[in-house]
Amino acid sequence: MKKSLYILIFFGIGFNFCFSQTESEIRFGLTEFDSKLHDRIYQVQVEDYQNVELIEFKNGVFNGTLTQLVWKTNRKEIRKDSIVQKITIPNSTVKKLISELNSNGFETLKDCNEVENCISGLDGTTTFFKAIKDGEINNASYWELESDYYYNQNKVKLPAEVIKARKLISIINKEFDLKEQFQNFLNRLPNGRYSYSMLIMKKG
Repeated sequence: MKKSLYILIFFGIGFNFCFSQTESEIRFGLTEFDSKLHDRIYQVQVEDYQNVELIEFKNGVFNGTLTQLVWKTNRKEIRKDSIVQKITIPNSTVKKLISELNSNGFETLKDCNEVENCISGLDGTTTFFKAIKDGEINNASYWELESDYYYNQNKVKLPAEVIKARKLISIINKEFDLKEQFQNFLNRLPNGRYSYSMLIMKKG
């Protein structure tokens, strides 16, 4: 059974999107790793609008959040203020997720650029994986992770590392569906013009 998540919505000052680790940490309010406090931190980010953060502390405590974000835009499609939804993930769920993700190779996932026949592109959705353990950081990203279309078009066998990354996402989705969570967030927004990833949404 999927766990209940606790929601907090707040407003922030938006800025033009240019993905980097520093901006991502600021945008989503992510935790800075402290070797005295943290055993490990796992983060999964979908483009510039959704981030899962799972933290295991050295004292055995677990903590986690799902953060979702859109920008309010004007008629010229210029991003203004951001609307952020931060959802608390139950500690027991965080513990379970970290255990399962770790068992399935989260900390050793290779980046698409290091994988033979891994396909990447410019349009579409990129999913980012970040593991911090003992101060060591492992980053990986995959474009259109859950789609077979481009592999079928190019008659390329799906790489094992892509299958591994899909497994990691499926572990999270079994606890709370990321696409469903983001759609629920969009549904709750008041009427207006919004931007996320490369999309513009007009509501009302």
